[in-house]
Amino acid sequence: MNYLDYYQHIDSPDGKYYYGLYSDFSIGDPGFLVLKLDKKTNPEDLKINYSIKNGVAGDDVQWIEDRTILSNYDEASQYCKDPKIEIIDNRFLVFSRGGFMFGLYDLKLEKDTFNNCCPWNEWASQNIWAEKGPNYKGHVPKDEKSDYGIWIEKNIHNKIKDYISNNK
Repeated sequence: MNYLDYYQHIDSPDGKYYYGLYSDFSIGDPGFLVLKLDKKTNPEDLKINYSIKNGVAGDDVQWIEDRTILSNYDEASQYCKDPKIEIIDNRFLVFSRGGFMFGLYDLKLEKDTFNNCCPWNEWASQNIWAEKGPNYKGHVPKDEKSDYGIWIEKNIHNKIKDYISNNK
């Protein structure tokens, strides 16, 4: 069973690697992985069995974990459209979906600077919308989705933009 579906790949700035974006529905919610792949690997033709049997991870699971540089999923299935990766200033690999930046990998530091596994869960655990009602820091969201969008913009998207701007 192939759990990873290919979306896109791009070359690393030094031309030594591919960065591939894949969807991952192994947990039932829309999930996304960005893998760092050597040039011998065809990013469009990965056949991966991403499963655990009897509590033991197969070789494919370890292979994926060794190459994953960014990953996240969305329990609410919101802001999942148009997933993409791009490299900015030959230094920052950015993962975006639903019009927001959700992940940042600093190529110079080889570090996932922003990589929240489940942003929706973090937002929901803060109980922001329920506690503060429709007013969120001066904004008036129409519903849960728009409130979640305000939270993403403030706590993830804008912080990624600031990091890129301040670390050029």
